[in-house]
Amino acid sequence: MKKILFFCAATLAMFSFSSCSDAIDYDVDGAEGEGRVFLRPMLNSEVKVESRAILSDDELAENAIIWISATSAKKNGVVRKYKGVQNVPQDGISLVSGSYVAEVWAGDSVPASFDNRYYKGLQAFDVKAGGTTGVTVECTIANSVVAVEYEDEIDEVLTDYVMTVGHKAGSLEYKGRDDEKVPGYFMMPSFDKNLTCTLTGKTLSGGAFTHSITIENAKPMTKYVVRVKHGGPTDDEIGGAVIKIEVDENAVEVEDRYVIESAPTFQGTNFVMSKPVMGQAGQITEKKVYIKSVSGFKDVMVSCDAFSEFLGIGGDDFEVLNMADFIRDVLTEKGFSYQHFTHAEEDVPEADRSFEEMKLIFDDNFMNLFPNGEHTVTFRVTDNNGKTASATMVLMLSDAKVQTAEMDAADAWTDHATLRGTVLKSGLTGIAFQYRASGTQQWNSVAASDDNTPEGTAVSTEISGLTPNTTYEYQMICNEADDVADILTFTTEDTTPLPNASFEDWCIDGKVELLCADKGSMFWDSGNHGSATMNQNITTPSEEVVHTGRYSAKLESQFVGLGIIGKFAAGNLFAGHYIRTDGTDGVLGWGRPFASRPKALRVWISYTPQTVNSKEVVSGSPLKEGDLDQGIVYIALVDNSISKTESGESWPVIVKTATKELFSKDDSNVIAYGERVFTEATSGMIEVNIPLEYFKTDVKASGIVVTCSASRYGDYFSGGRGSVMYVDDMELVY
Repeated sequence: MKKILFFCAATLAMFSFSSCSDAIDYDVDGAEGEGRVFLRPMLNSEVKVESRAILSDDELAENAIIWISATSAKKNGVVRKYKGVQNVPQDGISLVSGSYVAEVWAGDSVPASFDNRYYKGLQAFDVKAGGTTGVTVECTIANSVVAVEYEDEIDEVLTDYVMTVGHKAGSLEYKGRDDEKVPGYFMMPSFDKNLTCTLTGKTLSGGAFTHSITIENAKPMTKYVVRVKHGGPTDDEIGGAVIKIEVDENAVEVEDRYVIESAPTFQGTNFVMSKPVMGQAGQITEKKVYIKSVSGFKDVMVSCDAFSEFLGIGGDDFEVLNMADFIRDVLTEKGFSYQHFTHAEEDVPEADRSFEEMKLIFDDNFMNLFPNGEHTVTFRVTDNNGKTASATMVLMLSDAKVQTAEMDAADAWTDHATLRGTVLKSGLTGIAFQYRASGTQQWNSVAASDDNTPEGTAVSTEISGLTPNTTYEYQMICNEADDVADILTFTTEDTTPLPNASFEDWCIDGKVELLCADKGSMFWDSGNHGSATMNQNITTPSEEVVHTGRYSAKLESQFVGLGIIGKFAAGNLFAGHYIRTDGTDGVLGWGRPFASRPKALRVWISYTPQTVNSKEVVSGSPLKEGDLDQGIVYIALVDNSISKTESGESWPVIVKTATKELFSKDDSNVIAYGERVFTEATSGMIEVNIPLEYFKTDVKASGIVVTCSASRYGDYFSGGRGSVMYVDDMELVY
């Protein structure tokens, strides 16, 4: 039976840390101390249909790539990299305190295959000094899965039948009964979201038969069963009215779940454990901590320095399950209780009977024993397999009525920001924020919340009209405040420009025309490195069509080669670096470091497309002979959740035209995207504005991708020879 496998580092053989890991050791956020991380990649194994010879679950695990990246505002990037789940240290990974993201890729990403599946997973987590963190990365199948089934009566009316399923990037042929119920795996490209299913065959009289349907907006992790039915008597004429193709759509299913133990987990049921509980001493309400363990509980420790002051149990900690009776009596009197749930009932599957839950309850009386100040309550749990995990509840208590809160890293943009704070007492009026540029005297005020907002409520307000690259002070206020709340600061993002964005600076390296002030300061690159091997540069400086200055960048699509030996090359320009040539194909690194978040891209474009001839009609491209070529300009902002390495260089995007590993706006690290497609010639040089649509507003940018191409489908070596795009005066709008 196929299963969902939880590959747990702690159950695998130990390998040498130095030989299996690329480690970068630094203090992520300046805080001292390390914590341990137990990482568990989890792979969805297989759909409930028969399959051909594909990678086994063990092989998928052995070939998986695992990254751990720091996501602190001060330090970010890959800090650990492992090839194979078996090479993740079994005794845990030591990381300095901070915020991280774990990412797992497994399998092969190809447009269409009977053999190759692809899985992706991403999980953010925090490491605290002295703590133990369990991280499970669930890798769900990224493919759309298609299987074909036939009614028995089909063989009475059709012979030599084949079902072809595919999209513009690739297709598969299901050969009659031989491939019945065999799953095919499809990675859906950004430019084609549909799967076309075409049945071809011969009628009993020898005539040709064909019939097609379309699966629109095919989704990942979804199985489509294409059923071919015969709807009439066997002596009827063959036609679309008799033979029907229907599609059943279901989520990918598995037949069983196999769980390898994970560490206990924690959750605050009426507060968020990752954020401090703020309020006034003596006025904090009940708090509950919910703990789950797949392997039961051996011991549950609760500790806090303040316990020795007010509990009277002879120390600053207690163990929940095995405490002495007198300690239990004292804690009950103070307001602590717990509920322990086991699942050993007969109607519970045996594999789940070791699962236990616990709820720790600190009622109003208990919470109000804490004096003013900052207190950390630590929960440390050990399960019956010896795995440990810990979490904390932080209390920040004072007599203040409101509390200014630290803003999130992505809260400050170039001209606006989100201020945050917490109401510490009910019944307040005039709840507001004050802010001003550092070094100035006059405060600006903006309402933060309605009057009589309940205590403990986190509030936020957006302010606008700010100056880029400026530090501001802010504080929360109310009419009843006797003292001034903390004054905190934030700095707006800078309006960072694109280097050499008027394309005035060029240099030559051998035969290659380069966009650079000198060879050491390149921001832009092109496919010239590949085309120059045939003594052609497809991207060049031009004085023919310009907006301002002396030069524009001329992108001209051409056939690059000698005689009939060569390949179509799109005139192109991109922010990044041409890494190397693989045969006749390029390997490109896209995405220059960039920390600002603009609203749009403004650029001046002149475009003249040519028609596509038969030699440029290729698989994967939607262009056919006689079509007019299309140009494109697009921009994307990416975060640092993905870092790909090629030839020793790390980039947020790696493009390999040979294997069609291409950029997609749907990639998990894309936080904003905008594009302009040119389907006809422009009237000379025109101004083009491309707004950015933000998919994530709570994440800061770490890189920018900008690409211009005279042939939109140049990645597939398809387009019109002689299509020309002139690009000038590119500008980011903030």
